[in-house]
Parts: sequence; structure tokens; C-alpha cells
Amino acid sequence: MQTVPKQKSTRDRILEVTIELMWRQSYSTVSVDQICQVAKIQKGSFYHYFPSKVDVTVEAFEKLWQDKRSLFDKVFSPALPPMDRLSQYCDLAYELQKGLADKYGKVLGCPYMSCGNELSTQEEKVRIKIEEMFNRSAKYFESLLRDAAVEGLTATNDVVNASHEMLSYICGVMYQAKLKNDAEIIRRELKPGLLRHFNITAELPDKAVDRSVKSAAHYQPEHC
Repeated sequence: MQTVPKQKSTRDRILEVTIELMWRQSYSTVSVDQICQVAKIQKGSFYHYFPSKVDVTVEAFEKLWQDKRSLFDKVFSPALPPMDRLSQYCDLAYELQKGLADKYGKVLGCPYMSCGNELSTQEEKVRIKIEEMFNRSAKYFESLLRDAAVEGLTATNDVVNASHEMLSYICGVMYQAKLKNDAEIIRRELKPGLLRHFNITAELPDKAVDRSVKSAAHYQPEHC
């Protein structure tokens, strides 16, 4: 018997539209009115769930993280060799940004980083949430680096600081790709740059990302 897809709740629609609009545009250019229009709800429904645009932004980022968590768990699975994990992440980052660029004609970059740059000095709630996202991401790289050290693939000893340095480099590459509107920068620079930065001596396998991960990378905002 065919299962009827479960309808998304009004709250979830608001959250998804919020992140999609802010990813494509910016926090300052997205209004509550626009969110309501795209989500096809009345303004009263918005304020029933969220006190402000800041609050919906913070919760939208949390939902995006939870929606993508299983994908990152797969990419960074401890069952995979460390270099496969690193390669899969780099391929995933490229595939995601390339898919969005093909659809919208521009590289969108990282929504957390873009919003954080815009609001970190203005909205403390958003700054704290972005920092939380950064720290969660770092945990994946900490695990990767620990396992790489055990296998003698890296000279890094302080995996906590090294993981944060790795993310800082990733943010820089993403920024350049967005600024120059060129997703190929990610493909060219992310893998070799991470290897040089952390003294990883092994060669990264080509096309280590499996089909299910590669398919999931082509995230396309549905409402915009």
C-alpha cells in the first residue's frame, strides 16, 4: 500500500523558507512579510510560533543542522579511513555549491558563515548559534584528525586547535568561491589546501564520495 507523504507543519515550513531565503539573499534583505508570502501563511501564524526574525533565524539554523546531521555522520563515519572521510567531505562541499550555482547562477556559500558575518556584532543570539554550529562541525574534524594521527598520517598533536584551523581554512575557501562566483575554487583548493595545512602525508583517494552522499549533496531549496 502506498504511503501518503506527511504534510509539513506550519512551523517547519516557516523554518525551511527562512533558511532558504537567507541563504540565497541575506538576513537584512529578508523580511517577515517575505517569509510569510513564500511560506503561504498569514503574519499572525508567524508570530504565533516565533517572537521575531532573530528567533526564527536561530531556530532555522538548528533545523538545517538537524536535517543534515545524518549526512555528515555518514561522511565522517569512523568506519571509513580518515583520508576517505576528508575526501568525501571535500567532494560533498563542492557538489553542494556546484548544484546550487547551476540552479541559481551564483555560488551561495555557507549560510552559517554568511549570516554570522552579517550579524555577529549586532545580534548576540545569532552569534552564539553560529559559534555553536562551528563547534559542532569541529567535532567531526577532531575525530578525523585523531584517527589520522593513530595511523601516522598527520603530525598534528592538538586536534582541537587543528580542527578549528581546518574550519577556518574551509570558511576562507567558501568565501573566495562565493566572492568570485566560482564553485571550481572549492574543487581545486579545498583538498590540497587541507592536506598542506595539516601536514597530512597520504594521498587523498579520488572520487571517494559514494553515490548516496553525492546525491544528497544536491540540496535544492524548494520554495524559492
